[in-house]
Amino acid sequence: MPSGRFNPFETLLLTSRSQADTAGLMLLAWVMACQAPLDEAQRRRLLALASECRHGHDLAPIFALADRQDFDAIQLAAEVMQKDRGGEQAYPFLRQAIALCTSTANGEPSIAQHHVLRFLADLLGVIPSSFATLYAEQAGRPYAVPADPSRRDYWREREYQRQQEAARQREQDERRRAQEARQQEEARRAREQREQEARQRERQRQERERHAKAQQEQARRERAHQERAYKERAHQEKAGQERQRQERGRAGQNRRAEQASANDPRAHRALAVLGLPPGANRGEIRKAYRRLAQTHHPDRFFAEGEARMATASQRFQRIKNAYDYLMRAS
Repeated sequence: MPSGRFNPFETLLLTSRSQADTAGLMLLAWVMACQAPLDEAQRRRLLALASECRHGHDLAPIFALADRQDFDAIQLAAEVMQKDRGGEQAYPFLRQAIALCTSTANGEPSIAQHHVLRFLADLLGVIPSSFATLYAEQAGRPYAVPADPSRRDYWREREYQRQQEAARQREQDERRRAQEARQQEEARRAREQREQEARQRERQRQERERHAKAQQEQARRERAHQERAYKERAHQEKAGQERQRQERGRAGQNRRAEQASANDPRAHRALAVLGLPPGANRGEIRKAYRRLAQTHHPDRFFAEGEARMATASQRFQRIKNAYDYLMRAS
């Protein structure tokens, strides 16, 4: 019969030295690929199991059929296993299937693998209690029947768990937000405390600067006051010295004038013209001259005629000549 009339798995069965071993490898590959395509580690495990079988052909076609979930091949493999490996003869095969399912990272079969394992146990005539015993012996823990997604309680439980998880997540979010709010509040208070301390330090610095400036200003005013007082004292001393010098000068002039007057007959006559006694000083001479000049000025006698004005002019001239002589002599 030409091989083109058979599908790939039928061709494998026809070329296999043990159709039961080929069918078992097909079902084991299906168990591992029912959750996701086979990875390299799973392929190596299947190759290790195939080394103990008598199939006599390459496993690449089986891997390809399992990855694409070819149910024609799976159904044919199940029929072959049911016919040749039923009852207690299925125990080694089921042990291998359980070992493959529990070799994952968490050591627990997925829900899909649970259903496939129970399907195979039922297909091969292994009652649930016997399968549970096989599972406990192979996995090292009791077999936990997974939830059935076809039942309403399964989804109720899932919804309840989802709500519980959502509530826990909300509670965690609230605690996290509350913690973040506390941290933000603490950070805000710490920031305000730092700002307040910085402002206080700034106020203290400004106060120190004002105090230092006030002290400097006070010292400057004191220095200015001392300088003014010193200048005033110096000025007063200088003025006093100048007055003393002038007084000494006037005293000397008066002495010289008195000496000159005492020895100069003309000075005696000039003093007599001004109506002053001998020894009069320059101040007295000046006052006497002003008084007599106002009294005997010719302009005062304009209305009295030319003779009177001529007499007044002569008198005024004698007064002025006497004054000029005394001032020169002194």
